[in-house]
Amino acid sequence: MNLKHLSYFVDISKRESFTKAADDIYVSQSALSKSVKSLEQELNVTLIDRTSKSFNLTEEGKILFSEGEKLLQYIDESQNEIIEKICKSRRRLRIGVPPVASTVYFSHLLYRFMKKYPDIDLKMSEVGANIVQTQVNSGSIDIGIVVLPMLNTENYNVIPAMTADNALIVNKDHPLASREEVSFKELEHEDFLILDGTYMLHDSIIRNCEIAGFYPHITTESSQWDFLAEMVAYNQGISILPVPIMKRFSSSEKIKMIRLKEPELPWNIGMIFKKDKLITEQMKVFIQFVLDNKDNVKDYT
Repeated sequence: MNLKHLSYFVDISKRESFTKAADDIYVSQSALSKSVKSLEQELNVTLIDRTSKSFNLTEEGKILFSEGEKLLQYIDESQNEIIEKICKSRRRLRIGVPPVASTVYFSHLLYRFMKKYPDIDLKMSEVGANIVQTQVNSGSIDIGIVVLPMLNTENYNVIPAMTADNALIVNKDHPLASREEVSFKELEHEDFLILDGTYMLHDSIIRNCEIAGFYPHITTESSQWDFLAEMVAYNQGISILPVPIMKRFSSSEKIKMIRLKEPELPWNIGMIFKKDKLITEQMKVFIQFVLDNKDNVKDYT
């Protein structure tokens, strides 16, 4: 028996409609009709009562629907179990972490994770959050560390982890250095030094500026947060960076951190993986470890 034809028949029977099944599973009605006829010829039975104005299965059709659904479910579960066993045997876990999040939080977390779970083969990709999302989509990593909120989250499981703030970074001699908080609108005529487009923070900064009614004048984009901080220390412009990262900057006496408002710009870190991805035991262990230890990491910031 052709399993694809059986699957189509079950889909049609569930919805009691060729049209609804075709729309839901993106298969033409003619293809669905041919699959049913093929099953009927193979089994030498009539599965759907075509004399009725409404959708009705014959007795043979009802049996095939009931038992076929069980068979397909069993095959699907068995396939997942096989994949899970393969994943367990390989003991591999691939994660993607943006450099900024790695510096602040995950370098310590990953060290402790590897020490506690030496049998898990942990592979880390250190790239910007936008690239992390691309790697999650392609399946080249299992879990991605990203900045929240994300756009278009319907395809992902999103697990919030750490929460902090972004701050405006200015030279101590900058006119805004005396302020405790600044709105985005007041930055309209400033020269922006920001992380490049591989980081979600890049897009968030531009989006907040546009909400405030202007597009930022960006003079420098870099993948290195410490380079941007150095540029601010030399009074080459302003930047917006996470507060935890700036607490580590050695030239902080030359820099003033100022709270941003209107709109707010938090720096929230979360873990993502695709909703249709098989969740391995290694993924479960890592997610739980991060959630259990996320508060302890503050000792290092």
